Amino acid sequence: MANKYYANSGLENPISVQISYVTPDILPKNFSDTYRRIVLSGAEDIGKIVNRANDAGYEAYAAQIKNEEQDIVLDNHEERITKTEESLASLEVRVLNIENDVDGLKIKIQDIDGKVSEILVDYVSLSKKEQQSLSSSLDVTLSYSVNGTKVIGNRVTGFTAATGTSLKSDFNVDQSFSIGEDYNQSEIQTLANALIATRQRIKALEDALRSHGLID
Repeated sequence: MANKYYANSGLENPISVQISYVTPDILPKNFSDTYRRIVLSGAEDIGKIVNRANDAGYEAYAAQIKNEEQDIVLDNHEERITKTEESLASLEVRVLNIENDVDGLKIKIQDIDGKVSEILVDYVSLSKKEQQSLSSSLDVTLSYSVNGTKVIGNRVTGFTAATGTSLKSDFNVDQSFSIGEDYNQSEIQTLANALIATRQRIKALEDALRSHGLID
């Protein structure tokens, strides 16, 4: 608005008309009673009009003052509305940023859900009692235990590998040998064969231990 303060202070000042002060004693003596009443009635009417005009002027001035006060209030409201709009615009930006962050978190959560699903399908449980299997090798630093008892530990070193043939076929550990008072070639050969078989079985066991990495 061009001018915030536009109230006309002149409207507050009353106007006066001299004719409103006409009284019977100032009228000429030669006025007839009829004309005298007309003049006095006209003066009275003019006085009423002046009073009404003064009232209207004061009311107009008061209305202008009220308008100025309302304009100040409206300006204040307009300023507050502008600030509110700016705050809303800032909140919209923040909401958009939050929505973008939420979308990013959704993607991360979906990725985590996928990884968790993979883990649930393919993992080794510490408490599961059912049989479990691994598709890859397992590296243990110290040892394997069953119910707290070590069953496989570190490799035992210091062995020199045996040479010759391993015996993995039948091996009768309860075989008995008859020896006479005088050793003969056949009895000695039987004992030698049994000793060879024992050594071959020992080598077979050694090979098995070595193949599992239990000895060097």
